[in-house]
Amino acid sequence: MNSRLSVLLIMFFIAVGCSKNNSSLGPTIGLKSYNNAVYNDGRDFQAVLTFTQKNSNVSGDSLVIIRRRYNQSYVADPRDTFPTRLPLIPNDPKGEFTATLFWADLEYGINGENDTCDFRFVLIDQNFNHSDTVTTGKVIIYQ
Repeated sequence: MNSRLSVLLIMFFIAVGCSKNNSSLGPTIGLKSYNNAVYNDGRDFQAVLTFTQKNSNVSGDSLVIIRRRYNQSYVADPRDTFPTRLPLIPNDPKGEFTATLFWADLEYGINGENDTCDFRFVLIDQNFNHSDTVTTGKVIIYQ
């Protein structure tokens, strides 16, 4: 009987520890749209993201963009993390904004090979609370 109670308590604490806390004060982020092709003619990567932030807005918060490459070609010192600071915006606890990455910052130029990747976005507020991660589908960066 005592071992059953111990097992039930352990399962309860695991369930509580693994559940999401919907009452957190951290930001939430969503992906509204993005372009799945990037070219060297001004058509850079853009994603429209939505946000909500309880009890404040996202002015001055950080957006971290992480690129995950699918290509197998070796790249020395790849730049795959793009930390940014959001501009000051009107005091609104929800809204949307556009994140842009320029072709010149994304291309590797490996033997004319196009690069295939996806992008992940995390919003971090000024109290270091972070959102869940949202991810695009595959994006092709044309050489």
